[in-house]
Amino acid sequence: MTTLTTTRRGRCAGIKDWQAQYQALQMTAREAAELIRDGDVLAFAAMANWPWELDSALAERLLKTGGHVAIHGHFIPAGTRLLTPELAGQVTYDSNFYGVERSLAPMGNVRFVPTNLSQTVDWLRSRKPRVAALTCSPPDADGWMSRSLWAASLHRRLLEQCELVLVEVNPRLPDIASDGACHTRLHVSEVDGIISSDRPLVETPVAAGNEADRRIAGYIAELVPDGACLQLGLGGLANIVGECLVHAGKRDLGIQTEVLSTGVMELMRSGVVNNSRKQTCPGRTVCGHLVGGQELWDFAGGNPVFCQRELSWVNDARNIARNDRVISVNNALEIDLTGQVNAESIGPRQYSGTGGQLEWILGAQWSEGGKSILALRSSYRDKAGVLRSKIVPQLTPGSVVTTPRTCVQYVVTEYGVADLKYKSTLERARALIAIAHPDFRRELERQMPL
Repeated sequence: MTTLTTTRRGRCAGIKDWQAQYQALQMTAREAAELIRDGDVLAFAAMANWPWELDSALAERLLKTGGHVAIHGHFIPAGTRLLTPELAGQVTYDSNFYGVERSLAPMGNVRFVPTNLSQTVDWLRSRKPRVAALTCSPPDADGWMSRSLWAASLHRRLLEQCELVLVEVNPRLPDIASDGACHTRLHVSEVDGIISSDRPLVETPVAAGNEADRRIAGYIAELVPDGACLQLGLGGLANIVGECLVHAGKRDLGIQTEVLSTGVMELMRSGVVNNSRKQTCPGRTVCGHLVGGQELWDFAGGNPVFCQRELSWVNDARNIARNDRVISVNNALEIDLTGQVNAESIGPRQYSGTGGQLEWILGAQWSEGGKSILALRSSYRDKAGVLRSKIVPQLTPGSVVTTPRTCVQYVVTEYGVADLKYKSTLERARALIAIAHPDFRRELERQMPL
């Protein structure tokens, strides 16, 4: 463990001990909202680390006094006061990853920012926010608070740049172990205001997979060697992949992942993941965000085998490649016969975001013995109940290319595995058609590129 050092002087940093600073920094949410000026740019933490008390108090103040603020962040939780139709003319919100955001976009004040997820800190710093607001765990014996589940994107370099750092302290947040140059801890002496909160945390239920996902997961498990370092995405498929890895008897797996969910917890409990062969953070599970519910948080809180790091470090392809046998698994919405991948839009409508997909695809392939895997069900039913293929001759007009064809390696559906690396356009098309839904193969063959 490395010794942590403070990098920012908060409003009460001159007071002798952190306990006295903690008391001096106490304020109500209404008092905190009064510190925010008309025209301010704010950076907010995501989901379980969203500053709920400030959100409510600032919304009330804006409704009474008018004015405008700009908020930047991602993964906004449902039910915020600031992002409501009544404040659409006073609050703008920019996000580089949509979840709840996609349902708010029709208000007209929610906008998407295309970036790789590791660039979040650079994007936020470029907007020069005066205020950063987040929720942390209570301080430990040395005055360090954990930015915990969803605040890894509010990098220390961003907090150092802000004039005002406001922290809500919620005892429900777990204290996640973190150390090193890109740790996710924040000292009491580095903040300018502390608001007490005891709100229930935002839980993220994991969607159950179906039979197609089980078949996909089986193919993925076959591609994972013993000693691999895994990056698994979010959703039912990721959890089923974990089950398949246990069933297959894989050994000595490691974890470095952008998002850690309950499937990784089960792999750790089973002993399949022990991180024994990793080159970076050996013996420890590395993650940016922790997504799930109370069982996961109880497992991770205070557990020394975890190491939470800033997303700029976790998703840096150069850091990813420092581990051998990195296997990255990411999702796709559709893929065309040349291998272009759309993982974030439905036609021109933004659905999710670029996220870390390309970073993990590159990092895995740069890794010694690594593999990058893109998984998708071969088909879906549209609103009218008509079966449609996710492997298409050309991407839907207006769709975003999340991963260019030059970077795609393995593509997996419930019908098999296609290895596209260094294949010609004709070879790629044939490989993809072979794993497409059988109902669409003949039509796809008629539209193959030359």
